[in-house]
Amino acid sequence: MRRPWVLAAWLLAAGFGLASARAGWHDPAVPPEAAQLNRTAEHAASAATAVRLFGQSLKLAPDNGPALYGLGRALLDQNRPADALKVFRRLAKLHPGEADVLEALAAAIARQPGLRRADVAEGRALAEQATQLQPDRPEAWHVLSVLSHLDGDYAAATAAARRAVELDAQNPSDPETSASYQQQEIACTDALSVFSPLD
Repeated sequence: MRRPWVLAAWLLAAGFGLASARAGWHDPAVPPEAAQLNRTAEHAASAATAVRLFGQSLKLAPDNGPALYGLGRALLDQNRPADALKVFRRLAKLHPGEADVLEALAAAIARQPGLRRADVAEGRALAEQATQLQPDRPEAWHVLSVLSHLDGDYAAATAAARRAVELDAQNPSDPETSASYQQQEIACTDALSVFSPLD
């Protein structure tokens, strides 16, 4: 279920929501006060409140994975992708190779203004790793589609978008997220038809 403070949509109407937690970084040994702040932040009424609460949790436990992850997502919802990327890079150093973290990094990269080709390539590689590690997650396929589209690989973007829609149909997200997956598929299909060479 989408957290209350998560905004309806982001890049290309792409709703990511908060990804489900995975073992490895989700259950660290943190002081009870930090754990309580994390729980309160997850149900905060706004992204701004979540940012504040996760920040307080990190002061108590700087390597607190759930707080870093939640802070990064809240910053994205505040349209602060550069700050979110810094947070996710810190989390990735602490927990390398975690699919949720790779996906979050890719999503943050996709939101950066003035993306360079090298940035797109990095984000796409991260998203590809996330789909390999968790091939059943529509969110990972969606961000891979967005980055493949930005990379000009419309065939790959379309295939990834279709996979996101297929997986979401098996276990539907909230209506806004499902709609964003469908919109991405339409955008990719349209781009593929426009830019593909004629037979």
